[in-house]
Amino acid sequence: MGLLAFDYGRRRIGIAVGEELTGAARGLRTLNTDSPELWPVIDRLVSEWTPEGFVVGWPTQADGKPTPLAKHIRAFGAALEARYNQPVYWYDEHLTSHLARERSGRGRHDPGLDAHAAAVILEGWFQENA
Repeated sequence: MGLLAFDYGRRRIGIAVGEELTGAARGLRTLNTDSPELWPVIDRLVSEWTPEGFVVGWPTQADGKPTPLAKHIRAFGAALEARYNQPVYWYDEHLTSHLARERSGRGRHDPGLDAHAAAVILEGWFQENA
């Protein structure tokens, strides 16, 4: 099963793609959250990769409670589900940014830290749901 994953943040959204069979994911793009290009780019990625669903990072605080950004993330997940008629899965994204920094190459074609974080989210989801 191929999936797209999203690391939704206040300023940026990282997007990754992965395949359940291999358990591997790779970052595709990082976009500004308020960009008018956001949905057209996601539309193109969905058309190109034809995912069977989406994984969205779910941030929690140290005490396990949702962060203040949670309502925006839930709204984004609901929009994905309604727009593409595909399921949305949630994954606790605790420490994903730290792991993404280790992956980041900062090269010319690097998709950005947030895209690497989305890949870490997706690989974690694969590990838990294999």
